[in-house]
Amino acid sequence: MLFAYDGTGLGHLMRLIKIASGFSNQCDILVASGHNALPKLIPSGIDFYSLPNFYDERDKGKRNAEVNGKRIVLIRNLVLNYKPDAFVTDYLPLGKRLELYTIITSFPCKKYFILRSELGGEVPAKNDVFSERNIIYLEKYYRKIFVASDSRITNPSSFSWLSDNLRNKMYYSGFVALSITADDVKETRREWLRSDYKKWVVCSAGGGKRGATLIKECIKLSQDIRYKDFQFDVILGYYSPLLSDIPKPMNHNVRIIQWTNALYKLHASADYVICSGAYNSLTESIQGKSKIVFSLSVLNNEEDDEQEKNIEKLSGFYNIRKIPSVSDVASVFAQTITNNDSFFCSRALNMNGISNICNEIELDLD
Repeated sequence: MLFAYDGTGLGHLMRLIKIASGFSNQCDILVASGHNALPKLIPSGIDFYSLPNFYDERDKGKRNAEVNGKRIVLIRNLVLNYKPDAFVTDYLPLGKRLELYTIITSFPCKKYFILRSELGGEVPAKNDVFSERNIIYLEKYYRKIFVASDSRITNPSSFSWLSDNLRNKMYYSGFVALSITADDVKETRREWLRSDYKKWVVCSAGGGKRGATLIKECIKLSQDIRYKDFQFDVILGYYSPLLSDIPKPMNHNVRIIQWTNALYKLHASADYVICSGAYNSLTESIQGKSKIVFSLSVLNNEEDDEQEKNIEKLSGFYNIRKIPSVSDVASVFAQTITNNDSFFCSRALNMNGISNICNEIELDLD
């Protein structure tokens, strides 16, 4: 059983769904979350359970304690009925609002925690994921902590302040990314890239809630006469505020797409990608076809530097161009395209997180 909290974006849910897809046919899989997008994102063959969305319930006038209390009961009953042998979650080991406390402390299944490559800075790391309280429960109740990264990106020294007991639970799995073959790229380009255009640009901001300004700049960029031979596919995102008033493109070379579950294939198959610095967007974009990725942090970097760090560190291994601010989208793109600006990419990072995590858990359960 995998649990994803219903945050403002889709990152945690998408990462856990990707992991869920990697288990063998010998495993029955259930993904639980309050994300409204869950039913549309879950692949066929994987069971899911939709909890009441915390924010939707609160918007109806219900108190936080009332909403959380209901969710705690539902999660508890779900685990009692499903009887999982393994429980997998990420973000916070007891849940955002302690909704997992009873599951983690009282149920006999083996527990696993997924740790992403960047935690948003020292303050979030020590106050949230590795707070004094959470450290106690990670040490006592969790069997393994999977660091969903490569040690060259997330240096083991960054965890040196933690206890030996906790660090011994850590296992570097590699990045959680769906594998894309050359045939996948060929088929995706055949299906999506129209024959009238020479190059394919895919623009996205993941779930889209915080990336509206980036998307608007991408639409504006597509109108530039210099790129009339480029096809722009602009994916708004499942939670984009632009969905309430979808922009209408002026040129035929741009398509506005509300959402597609094939986004990871589009990211992997395009000639150029313009995206946020989110974990899933970047790991999907550096897969597949050799390309240049243009990436912008859509977070407030003073409060949360996760996307900024993702861009900076991964650009040492892949053709990723950092966009300093949203006003720089056009200039950074133009400079790179005009100068054919690229460099050697080692492509040497471990991208096998899905298979490594699933194999480790299945071996534990044998």
